[in-house]
Amino acid sequence: GASRLLSGGLEGDATVWDLSDRRPLSSWTASESTVLSIQGLDGGRECLTQGKEGLLQLWDPATKSSLWQAHTDACSFARALVLPSGGEATLDASSASCCIVSPLAEPHILGVFDVRAPGKRCDLALAKSAFSPPGGASMRPDLPASGMCTALCGLPVLGPTHLLAVYESTDTCAWDLRFPKEPVVPSVLAGDPAAPAICAAVMWRQVWVSCSDGTIHALKLRPSGQLKRSTGSVVRAAPTPYSREAPEAESWQTDKSGVNMLAVRPDLRLVAGARWDRRVELFDVKTAQSLGRLHCHDAGVLGAAFDRERGALATAGEDGRIALWGALSETYAGPVAVGAGASAES
Repeated sequence: GASRLLSGGLEGDATVWDLSDRRPLSSWTASESTVLSIQGLDGGRECLTQGKEGLLQLWDPATKSSLWQAHTDACSFARALVLPSGGEATLDASSASCCIVSPLAEPHILGVFDVRAPGKRCDLALAKSAFSPPGGASMRPDLPASGMCTALCGLPVLGPTHLLAVYESTDTCAWDLRFPKEPVVPSVLAGDPAAPAICAAVMWRQVWVSCSDGTIHALKLRPSGQLKRSTGSVVRAAPTPYSREAPEAESWQTDKSGVNMLAVRPDLRLVAGARWDRRVELFDVKTAQSLGRLHCHDAGVLGAAFDRERGALATAGEDGRIALWGALSETYAGPVAVGAGASAES
């Protein structure tokens, strides 16, 4: 069928786009505030939205009707994670076969939800941080030393019930929903806690954690079940125009070096970074090196997603624009099946 794209707006709208003519097919109000994330399920017959006000909602896009909702009261900007029980791609899974993980009002605690039942299934609370603040003082007095959860990713290499959680302090650990009392992979610091973690990406056994200073740290999940810093440990970004003297007309700012989101192409060969400096940066996974930056948006880039059929990239910016990119799509090898993931290790 025709390609579709889901988008969530700063004003709370959810929209389904027909990419054949780049026009909206339908649109509805999904949040009283900003839509932080939107994800398609069951071949596009359902979608999950996450509002900035802390509301998760499952929708039928065809009828624009709400099928389920949960109040998380979360103040974290971490995107909710959908975990299909069979390990299939989220877009192929029915909501009835998925768990939804999201930060809660206490943002270091993760709530696990099942749309078939009211309330939460369980909580995941990181009790011990790998970070020891000087003098014993926490980054934020109201939170443990780990700070709030800032990123959630699936960990298919360990199985469909596993997820990676990253916290402000750069604490990075893995949880198994079957054993929610403590992480199954102990927490390690991905970077310097002075530069809080913002987002993360998982490429089979590789983990990238991006921090507020623009540094992207690389970890590897060892067969022993431990997270370790990778050789080199830092993903190499492209030089920025604001790292040298620039004309006054140059609009890039030195405090815009961070990344809002890391999107992984389904063949696990390419990562797109949605940057604060209005650009989209492409990274080669094997070399952990930048392939260059794309410029289209007139404000910070808020999100990115790859088309699993053709490898094309869509990005959304604070300027209200959605950009479609064909850059490097000719190198796309198709989605990696879970059982074939070992070939993606490097």
